[in-house]
Amino acid sequence: MKRLFICSLVFIFFLQVKTSNAQQDSSALQISLLTCTPGAELYSVFGHSALRIVDSAAGTDIVYNFGTFDFNDPDFYTKFVRGKLMYFVSQVSYPDFLYEYQYFKRGVSEQVLNLPQTLKKKIQSDLFVNIREENKYYKYDFLYDNCTTRLRDILLQNNFETAFNVSTVVGTGQTFRDHLHTYLDRAEMKWTALGIDLLLGIGADFPMTNMESMFLPDFLYKGIAATTTPNGKLNAYEVYPVQDLQSKPEKIAFYFQPLFAISIISIILLLATLLPSKNKSFQLLADRILFLVTGLFGLFLMFMWFGTDHQSFSKNINLIWALPLNIFFAYHLNSPLSWMKLYFKIWSIILLILIAVSLLYIGIINISLYPLILFLSFRYWVLSKN
Repeated sequence: MKRLFICSLVFIFFLQVKTSNAQQDSSALQISLLTCTPGAELYSVFGHSALRIVDSAAGTDIVYNFGTFDFNDPDFYTKFVRGKLMYFVSQVSYPDFLYEYQYFKRGVSEQVLNLPQTLKKKIQSDLFVNIREENKYYKYDFLYDNCTTRLRDILLQNNFETAFNVSTVVGTGQTFRDHLHTYLDRAEMKWTALGIDLLLGIGADFPMTNMESMFLPDFLYKGIAATTTPNGKLNAYEVYPVQDLQSKPEKIAFYFQPLFAISIISIILLLATLLPSKNKSFQLLADRILFLVTGLFGLFLMFMWFGTDHQSFSKNINLIWALPLNIFFAYHLNSPLSWMKLYFKIWSIILLILIAVSLLYIGIINISLYPLILFLSFRYWVLSKN
């Protein structure tokens, strides 16, 4: 009788444990991270991330997208340049979301997440609040606050109840600029890479942390795959509803690349300043064009630093060679002031040091700019002697 009583207690205990686990695991919600492969256009070349929530109780299957903006805004380009363009979270049905990527032949992978039921409900509830008109807008920043970092913060940083353990995602010493070049070089966007390098400040060249590297969709995907929770891996399982069928971009011929074009321009300017001339007017004109163009571009970089809300455009090292003061020099080359010769000599050396430093820390200055910077250094030195 005693043995029968003990067996009954054991049976009841295991039955309660099983029921408790079933209740803990049962949820009408399923949350997935959708990672989309890069597209052919600049806005899609880095890929995309979105969040899918399947609510079987309500019969809904919704994708939340933090990368939406209003292209029909009459001040679109002005706001974009000034860093004041407001992005917002939008929602679309899962079939409609997949249709778009099937149409453009871009792949989609889905990581179904192993989250506690309470956290699933919390995420869904917060998105219901976030999608409201008064809450859905945010000021977009490409490196620090974008459609992917918003999901990173929801899933990894602001996970409310549970401390998640994220293993190594990014290689030692990797920078924001390194990651951007990986995608732009693969897409054969050499001129775009040059433009981005001209705008990005020195902050893009510091080594990233694991969390910072997840500003790109592929690295958020890796972060989710490398994350563990008290209940096991965060990535429960994966599916691939859409395959990547895009063709690879054609390789651009060398003579269409910025390094070749800027080298040719620099050589032409060099020859113009070396050709003999009785009154030196041709050399003077070439120098004036050089100083005026670099000075005006320096003013533009100053505006992007101080006149816009782009965090990533501050502390721009390109201002060392694209100096706004060059505009002043352009109008005083034929009647130089006494201090200008010493200035030219010092700045000629500084530009050589800039080249040397950029060779040690590859990427802080785009290699296509080397011929122009070397020519500037040469002209500074010549003007310091004449």
